[in-house]
Amino acid sequence: METPFETGPQRYQPPQDYVYARDPKLRFDQRRLARVVGIIALGMPVVLGLGGMLLGRFRTALSGYYYEAIVLGDFFVGCLIAIGALLMAYRGWTPKVAQLATIAGLASFVVAFVPMYGWFTACEQLAADGSCAVQTARYPVAGYWIHAGAAGLLFAILAFFCLFVFTKIPVDENTGTIEPTPAKRRRNLIYRTSGIVIAGGAVSIGVGDLIFGDWWNARSMTFWMEALILAAFGTSWLTQGRVFAPLSDPRDRADAAIAKEHKR
Repeated sequence: METPFETGPQRYQPPQDYVYARDPKLRFDQRRLARVVGIIALGMPVVLGLGGMLLGRFRTALSGYYYEAIVLGDFFVGCLIAIGALLMAYRGWTPKVAQLATIAGLASFVVAFVPMYGWFTACEQLAADGSCAVQTARYPVAGYWIHAGAAGLLFAILAFFCLFVFTKIPVDENTGTIEPTPAKRRRNLIYRTSGIVIAGGAVSIGVGDLIFGDWWNARSMTFWMEALILAAFGTSWLTQGRVFAPLSDPRDRADAAIAKEHKR
C-alpha cells in the first residue's frame, strides 16, 4: 500500500489526468484557498493573545482558550474548524497531496473538538471574585493525549508540507529536466525556513515543560511557540498562494489572467 509521503527528487509530480494540476482556473482556485488558510493561521494567535491580555486572562497555551466563555473560545474552535475544512478541500496537484491535506484537516478537527484538559462539567469551588476556581472535568487524561496527539500529527504534516511537498520542483515537460525558476528558489527558501521553524517549535513544546518546568509555564512559552508555529504555517501557505508578485512564476500569472477572464 502506497503512503502519501514522498521525499525523492521526483516527488509529487502531477499526473497527466489530474484535473487540479492541468486546469488553470482550478490551479488558481487552489492557490486562493491556500491564501485563506495562511491568513487564518496568521491571525489566530494575534487575536487570541490580544484578547487574553485585554480580558486579563492570557493563557499559557493556545489550547487553553477553548475554555474562554467570552468570544475567544468560539474563535479558537472556529479557526481550527475553518482551517480543517479548507485543508480537506485542498486538492493540490496530485492525489497524494490531497490525501496529506485531508489528514491534516481531520487532525485540526480533533484539536478543535477534544479539549486539552477534558470537558468541564461543573464547578467545585468558587474564587473570591465569584469565578470558578476548581472545575470538574470529564475525561481529562484521555482528552490530553488525544488533543496532544492530534496537534503533534498536525504540526508534523504541516512541517512535511513545507520541507517536501511545497518544495517539489516540476519536471520540464519539454526537456525532462528539473530546474527551478528564480521565483521557485525564493519560495523554497521560505518553505524550508517555515518547515524548520514548525518542527523546531513542536519539539520545543514537547520537551520545554519537562526541562524548564516552572520557568517555561510562567512565561507562557507554549503559547509563544505555538504562535511561532502558526506564523510559519501561515507564511508558507501564503507563499503557496503566491500572495506577493516576486513569488509568482509566469504560469502563475497566466493562471490568474485566465481565472479573471472566467469571471467576466
